[in-house]
Amino acid sequence: MSDSVTKTLSRRSYSYSALAFIIVFVLGLYASYNWESQQLKVKRAQALSLAQSYSFQLKSVLDHNLSGNYTLAALVHEFGGFTRWFPQVAASLLEIYPEVNNFALSPKGIVKHVYPLEGNERVIGFNQLMDIEQGGDAWDTLKQQRLILSGPVNLVQGGRGLIGRLPIAMESRYGEAGQFWGFSSSVIRLDDLLDNINLASLVKQGYVYQLQRIDTEQPKLIAAQEPELLQDPVQVEMSLPGVTWRLQIAPKEGWLPKQTIVLYLLLCLIVAAVIARLVFTGLKMNLQKQQLTTLLSLQTEHADQTDKRLLSTLQAIPDPLLELDQDGIVLDLRTPNDELELEQFFICGEHYSKALPYAVVQILDNVFLETLHSPSQSHRGALFSLIPNNASQMLWFELSIVFRKVQDNDQLKGRFIVLLRDVSARQEAEQQQRIAATAFETQDGILISDRENRIIRVNKAFQRLSGYSEAEVIGETPAILQSGKHDDAFYQHMFESLMSKGTWEGEVWNRRKDGEVYPEWLSISTVHDHHGEISHYVATFKDISERKASERQIRQLHYYDSLTRLANRTLLLEEMTFLIHEKGLRNKQSAVLFIDLDHFKDVNDVWGHNIGDQLLQQVATRLVDTTRSKDVVARFGGDEFLVLLEPTDISINADRAIYRASHVAEKLSKALSRAFILNGVDYQIAASVGIAVFDEHSHEPLDIIKQAELAMYEAKSTGRSRHCFYEAGMQERVLERVQLETDLRHAIDNDELLLHFQPQWDAERRMVGAEALLRWQHPDRGMVSPAVFIPLAEETRLILPIGEWVLHSACQWLSNWRKQHQMQGFIMSVNVSAAQFSQENFVEQVQAILEKYHAPAEALQLELTESMLAHDQQDIISKMSALKALGVLISLDDFGTGYSSLSYLHRLPIDQLKIDQSFVANIEQGEKNASLAESIISLGHNLGMEVIAEGVETTAQFDWLAAQGCDLFQGFGLARPMTMDALLKKYQDTQTS
Repeated sequence: MSDSVTKTLSRRSYSYSALAFIIVFVLGLYASYNWESQQLKVKRAQALSLAQSYSFQLKSVLDHNLSGNYTLAALVHEFGGFTRWFPQVAASLLEIYPEVNNFALSPKGIVKHVYPLEGNERVIGFNQLMDIEQGGDAWDTLKQQRLILSGPVNLVQGGRGLIGRLPIAMESRYGEAGQFWGFSSSVIRLDDLLDNINLASLVKQGYVYQLQRIDTEQPKLIAAQEPELLQDPVQVEMSLPGVTWRLQIAPKEGWLPKQTIVLYLLLCLIVAAVIARLVFTGLKMNLQKQQLTTLLSLQTEHADQTDKRLLSTLQAIPDPLLELDQDGIVLDLRTPNDELELEQFFICGEHYSKALPYAVVQILDNVFLETLHSPSQSHRGALFSLIPNNASQMLWFELSIVFRKVQDNDQLKGRFIVLLRDVSARQEAEQQQRIAATAFETQDGILISDRENRIIRVNKAFQRLSGYSEAEVIGETPAILQSGKHDDAFYQHMFESLMSKGTWEGEVWNRRKDGEVYPEWLSISTVHDHHGEISHYVATFKDISERKASERQIRQLHYYDSLTRLANRTLLLEEMTFLIHEKGLRNKQSAVLFIDLDHFKDVNDVWGHNIGDQLLQQVATRLVDTTRSKDVVARFGGDEFLVLLEPTDISINADRAIYRASHVAEKLSKALSRAFILNGVDYQIAASVGIAVFDEHSHEPLDIIKQAELAMYEAKSTGRSRHCFYEAGMQERVLERVQLETDLRHAIDNDELLLHFQPQWDAERRMVGAEALLRWQHPDRGMVSPAVFIPLAEETRLILPIGEWVLHSACQWLSNWRKQHQMQGFIMSVNVSAAQFSQENFVEQVQAILEKYHAPAEALQLELTESMLAHDQQDIISKMSALKALGVLISLDDFGTGYSSLSYLHRLPIDQLKIDQSFVANIEQGEKNASLAESIISLGHNLGMEVIAEGVETTAQFDWLAAQGCDLFQGFGLARPMTMDALLKKYQDTQTS
């Protein structure tokens, strides 16, 4: 070959090398881009899966803990708005929902009850509907009438948190639709919630995140970790009660780090340079081949003969065979089974690395190097994978390589003989086995048995849940786990389902190795062989003990009163419905006893709700002890109890049910009349009982209970502490009382209340003061007697706003009198009820009213009944002392009719004793009354108190009392109660006379 031809071929080699460099570099960039795109998809898929996992956990925690609102709302509705049960129920709910910081009840939107109170004191009195930050969500909750999650908000008690509110609508006593009662709410602190789901662990995994609320006009940030680093984040939206949240996460270093791009560029440059060098080398070698063509032609015939010998050998090999020279050039590719996909990777005449992926090239480089340095110059077992063009399945090949020297034109040349065995099926099977092994070790117990139902394998969860090791159960049947709670019919039905459907699942009670019986949810499936016969049974199960315990606790809350452990209203109504509609009352009658404790509110007002609750518990115990085991005793609400009597056969005696109901009512009244001992103190209480008898013609349980309630009110109106059967006409009397109560509630707003004043006189018949007496001028009924509406006001606690109105009116008159010189020293007495005085803020209330009207405190005298002193003495002394500090005078009314001790009386800062009118009557004739009145006057003076006698009707009574040293006098014999104008005129007449 001439020198000019050689130079031309040399220049062409350089050109081809440069072209190869450019092509390989571009292909490398393209391959890098595809590879990184795949990696990016994998990363985003992993991030999305992680975000979905945290979102699911967050949603599960919130949904679980917010469900406590439904329990509170149901109980508020069940108890008709009474909330004394709240602390005990809230305490038990906090054990079920540990992520909740506190539960609260908010009548009319104002927080009145919160549990636990410690640390949440500032929440009491918080108006959710009027708050700037929370008011919008509170109104939305009220409008939509469903549970809505608010937040994050700044909590009143400090910190930030989430608030789940559920509006509560009350029904009236007779089932009619009511109005908005308030909210039940649960507060979850945001920090505790985030710690619970361990959202911060995303940062440890190299992610940054941002949690937002997105149902608002502008997304509201809930929590974030370096949100400024979020680049093209994946996001998951969560639908929570009334709101939507979104969780966004992204790698902190970005999806494609800059150093990775630089690394890919360097690798592409290196590979392109290597390929270019190989191309140049190959062209050089080609030139050399052309030079040696003449020499090789001499050996062609010999090579042909060798090929023929090898061909017969190769035909017996089923796997592809590859022959390469020592430099890695592909000399031949034999594919006996038409494995055409290999031809695109191994190109004859080209280096094996030209079309192979970089990772495969590295494997082959290492294998060829090991083959050359091994003693046997062979290698087996190396694996690599390829993905042919236009194919979705990856092919796996196992290599068997031998390096041999062959004679070629008197020269020894190396050859690599490579056998490529397709092991794709084997790799797929191994992969499936690894997946199956991973899935086998789950949190659920798994048991596999053969067709004879002999256990052949169990997982670790099975050993943990059952207590048996694998060695102890292999070869045994699942009967080793049976608890004995299920009969043979149960297991027969199970196997019939397996035979017909191939599956069975349900709740089963099994026994652990230590003997403990526990509930589990069991799922069994059958496995069939290639003949369609059952070859194995696969059973999975999980322990549901905690779920069963929660169900029992929910049932206890739903059907039983938390304070007394008696049946509640729901259970009683279900029992009555079953008795009437399902069991039937043919030739039988039953009865409902409606029991209401007389004056129970006084116990709560004076002694506190703790004593009241203890009293209710002892009442419940006596009711249960007094009735039969088949009678149902229930707490209907507050101090109201119901007893559903066992049906009585009336086929022989038609009055038998009435007799038994009356007998039971008498027994109950007698049992309740015995003194209750609480904290070493005797409490005497009685009950009024209403009875309604019903039979097979009755339909609605609520109607029967209503009749019993009407009978109870009739018993109260006829003197209390007795029982009464329901009769027609009772409802009209109750409606009359309800109407009177309704009118009384509006009396203040309608300006129907007014004060009359009865003058008080000294021994010289000079007017020195007056007692303010409440009157009610009804627009239709006329002047209503105080004996009618005052007891009703005390029973319904309307006495509190009415008593406050009286104080306002009295102090307003005192303020006016202060401006008149002739009224200086005039004292006005105002009666205060026990419920009014027992208010915690009573002293502050009096002080505020005095300051509002600038009334002289020394002209105001509060009259307290002696019976009030029998209660919380320390509280009474404290309040009286505080009132005296203000300058207010205190009078002890009805003295001699109560139970106060003399040793206690001298400790009270009392200014005046008022002799009850029962001692004044016939005082000039009766020796006993005269002696008592004389003793009271002497006692009062000895204790430094002023003494006033009320009920002075005659001149003889006045003269006798004056002779005994009585200071002041009041009664019809001196002056009747009169209007303010008449009082002022009479006062002026006495001053001028």
